[in-house]
Amino acid sequence: MVMEAAKIKSVVESILFLAAEPLDVQKLAKILGVEYQEVKNCVEQLKQEYLQQNRGFLITEQENGYVLVTNPENSGYIREYFDLEQKYVSLSQAAYEVLSIVALKGPITRQEIEKIRGVSSENVIKSLIEKGLIREAGRLDTIGKPAVYEVTSLFYTSLGIKDIDELKEKILKIQQEDTSN
Repeated sequence: MVMEAAKIKSVVESILFLAAEPLDVQKLAKILGVEYQEVKNCVEQLKQEYLQQNRGFLITEQENGYVLVTNPENSGYIREYFDLEQKYVSLSQAAYEVLSIVALKGPITRQEIEKIRGVSSENVIKSLIEKGLIREAGRLDTIGKPAVYEVTSLFYTSLGIKDIDELKEKILKIQQEDTSN
């Protein structure tokens, strides 16, 4: 069965719109009965079309596939419309500290976080899990089997980045700009 690129793009858009997890190009290629590269090309074409048309949503690549995200240029309007500002204001200094530690050192245990911060972090961790910014990534095979935590794709998406490497690049760039001024 030969499938036109326009149909593949349509299917990609539908799945991206509804998917809770990143789009797995390999899986979609198998479902559609087409080559992996054909689906990948269609995703990349859609990605470029959205950018060129200044659409309200963009396709970003993450470690395990593609996701549909809102255009960061519209974030102020979105925040105002949904009154999301309050949600972000509710992140305490402690929450930012823990989030930074988990992002840069994760997967990491609560005990390791507390050692770095010097204070209890159990409630902060619970709050960040509830907000969907970190998650339990498993348990260590040691006494007590402590949970290890990592940031979620929501964390990356909310920053407009795809992974930890891009985050580290941005941090390095900011540090370089600070030292050059």
